[in-house]
Amino acid sequence: MLPRMTMGNWIFWAMIVWIGIHFIWLGIFPNLPAWIGTIIATILAVLVFKFGPRPKEDHDEEVE
Repeated sequence: MLPRMTMGNWIFWAMIVWIGIHFIWLGIFPNLPAWIGTIIATILAVLVFKFGPRPKEDHDEEVE
């Protein structure tokens, strides 16, 4: 299970995923267009940012 991180952490990791997918794309598929890798990297970065775990909110409920 991944630790709960802030939105800034997930923006950072989304950018790292985006750059990493480009390096992998250029290494494995050097003859294919880079824009295909850009589309795939952008989709994966958005998914990492959107579905990454968020910090738990502290709810102080009053008990009577």
